[in-house]
Amino acid sequence: MPPATLPAPHAAASDPLPDRPPAAVGEGAAPAQQALRLLGHLLAGGTLREAAHRLVTMLAEQGGYRRVSLGLRDGGSTVLVAVSDMDPSNPQAELPALLRGAMDEAIDQGLPLVEPPPAPDVPWLRLEQAMLQQRCGGTLATLPLGRDGQPLGAVCVERQGGGIGAAELALLQQQLVLAAPLLALLQHQAWPWHRRLRHGLHDAWASLRQPEQRGRRRLLAAAAAVLAVLALAPLEHDIAGRARLEGAQQRVLVAPTDGFLGAAHVRPGDRVAAGAPLVELMAQDLQLEHERWASQLAQHENAYAAAMAAADRSKSAVALARMDEASAQLALVDAQLGRSRLTAPFDAVVIAGDLGQSIGAPVRQGDTLLTLAAAGPARVIVEVDETEIDRIRPAQRGTLALSSLPWQGHAIVVERISPLAHAVDGRNVFDVEAQLLDAGAALRPGLLGRGRITVGRLPPLWAWCGQTADRLRLAWWRWLG
Repeated sequence: MPPATLPAPHAAASDPLPDRPPAAVGEGAAPAQQALRLLGHLLAGGTLREAAHRLVTMLAEQGGYRRVSLGLRDGGSTVLVAVSDMDPSNPQAELPALLRGAMDEAIDQGLPLVEPPPAPDVPWLRLEQAMLQQRCGGTLATLPLGRDGQPLGAVCVERQGGGIGAAELALLQQQLVLAAPLLALLQHQAWPWHRRLRHGLHDAWASLRQPEQRGRRRLLAAAAAVLAVLALAPLEHDIAGRARLEGAQQRVLVAPTDGFLGAAHVRPGDRVAAGAPLVELMAQDLQLEHERWASQLAQHENAYAAAMAAADRSKSAVALARMDEASAQLALVDAQLGRSRLTAPFDAVVIAGDLGQSIGAPVRQGDTLLTLAAAGPARVIVEVDETEIDRIRPAQRGTLALSSLPWQGHAIVVERISPLAHAVDGRNVFDVEAQLLDAGAALRPGLLGRGRITVGRLPPLWAWCGQTADRLRLAWWRWLG
């Protein structure tokens, strides 16, 4: 049983209550009203000190006591919290020491003690009670205060010129039973945060030790084992980033001259051999231009021959200059005709430029038509975040998983780290160039995926905490400006 609910062993219910005012036993008032009045009176205090002072003042007024003292247990000792007619802040004073001794005596025995006892044959120890009674005189009673079977404190009441009977003790115990939970809550709120945390952990541990918590204990043990593995087992630490395949050599084919698109022989994804036709421009205008300049060249040749036959040096010089101009223009048109047919400069894969829907469309000189990537081993570009780039080193190995082939992993090795960053989706990334170690026919430039580079061995928990710490540190510096 809780200490505050134990009956008095040294008083009988029929003992007289001398010098007790009628309000002490609550005559004419219902128990429920008394409980509500008591709780409302204590809640009006707000803090532990105020609530304790209200309690001892109310008990002193109701019972007509000379002094009422309240002490609470704190770290294995009793601390005076409130005394109705004295400042308990000086722990070196004689009376507070005697009060604490009497309260400890009642708490240790778990029984209310009265001095002098109503019956001389009471077997309970009352050494501290006797010392306090000799110091103060009159009659005193010390009642232990408990909650959930644990000692919480004690209340000592003193009366000058009268005794304290069993009925009065029973009323005091009822009031203290009502006040104990609220006092315990206010005492818990008055503790510093680290003490409340320690007390909560202690209560949680005590609850886990109960037999009905066997399943929870097993679950916590499994979670602790998993946490230990994550914190202690060194596993491969990878840095991941978005990856793309690029050709080792790429070539952009542009329109050699103004004109119209005549034919497109390839589409993106096609493999082409060196010299294979790719795109043709319409050559009708160039053919007409070729015939025009060829005709003018023939005319100038005839004029030159006639001037030479007539021995007219001035006309022959003019005809010769016009012949040179026509020859140059004709050579230019022939060159343009030769460039109107675009061919593959090497064995390649078409990675950009779908012209099948643009036949007949006008193009201007310099417009991009096709992008070719050299056939052969492709290089991998992995985009690594700026917060993790310092862990990347050449010759580190990793794995590439492509979106089109997610079930296959391809080994890669880091070859070069780009020293310049660029923005992607609102964050700065560095391009890390890696080489495929097991390139296959299904891998073509332009494919996207995810690359993971192994930078060492580290427990996963420390790796996650390190990444979080880096991001928090960067955010802190950003906030500082």
